[in-house]
Amino acid sequence: MGAMGVGFVDCHCHLSAPDFDSDLDDVLEKAKKANVMALVVVAEQSGEFEKIMQLSERIWM
Repeated sequence: MGAMGVGFVDCHCHLSAPDFDSDLDDVLEKAKKANVMALVVVAEQSGEFEKIMQLSERIWM
């Protein structure tokens, strides 16, 4: 069995909210540095679905 990274999963966040439009890259970088391995972005309104899909396509390394 190969080595697996140990980290956190944020199982409920609202990164698609307009509050994060100006600093999303910074927020994601801070999450990486805090060893967050995955984010589950939830919507408050159906209009956020496209934005969430775009977020899911970003590379998380």
